Amino acid sequence: MLTGLLIIAIIGLLGILTHRRSRFEERVLKHVPLSEWIVVLIVPVFIYLGWAVVVNNIIDRPRIRIIPFDDFNIIAVTVLFMVYGFVGNSMHFTSKVLWGYLKNQKKSMAYRVNEMFHGRLSHYLVYLNALFILFLLSIIEINHPVSGVVTKHYLALTAFCGIVFGAAAVRTIFYPNEWFGGYNKPLFFVYLVLFAVQYTTFKVLHLSFYSYPVSAFVAYGFLTGIVAFIAQQIGIFSRLDARRRIKYLVRIISE
Repeated sequence: MLTGLLIIAIIGLLGILTHRRSRFEERVLKHVPLSEWIVVLIVPVFIYLGWAVVVNNIIDRPRIRIIPFDDFNIIAVTVLFMVYGFVGNSMHFTSKVLWGYLKNQKKSMAYRVNEMFHGRLSHYLVYLNALFILFLLSIIEINHPVSGVVTKHYLALTAFCGIVFGAAAVRTIFYPNEWFGGYNKPLFFVYLVLFAVQYTTFKVLHLSFYSYPVSAFVAYGFLTGIVAFIAQQIGIFSRLDARRRIKYLVRIISE
């Protein structure tokens, strides 16, 4: 199981580093930046591989009926989210490539239509579905606790993987240096709600993360996003002068 979590964490991190490195952007294959080929063809395959390894490990454990959900139904819903996530990734790939050729024609209709897909639509499809897939990993594990209790060392490794993956995701979601510059606000609340639901579920059912290492991975991934967002907003706010701080607070409340 730890192998699957490591695959997810490492490929998520490498995907972000590749996408953000200018030398990968500058190298072109068939008129398309190499970074885009990597993100659309390689990253999803390894993310799916890691997910499959983790799910297989979970369902191989003895099943204890704690919540009234069948494994097949949860996996089916997860696959649906994956399909939409891959659609969003493909949409972003196409529109990002077109953006590279249209960015000097910002007044054209082609540019404006392309930005509808390159902007929030493709990003939200990828980010939101990824968050729901992670959340469902935690849900499916509830009926499959680890036999016995995992060691603190093992739990620490799963938590580390969650932090690494969470940090990689945060690097894409919370990249803009202003709240109103990207997709931060709604995704922050999705992070917050999913983490709150997961934490409350574990409290109500009296479950321990020592018996649910995958859920620990998910929880630390969500928590990393929440903490990173709050830290970023505090950092931005502290660098503003008094007049801009008021404007910043107004935008936070109004948007």
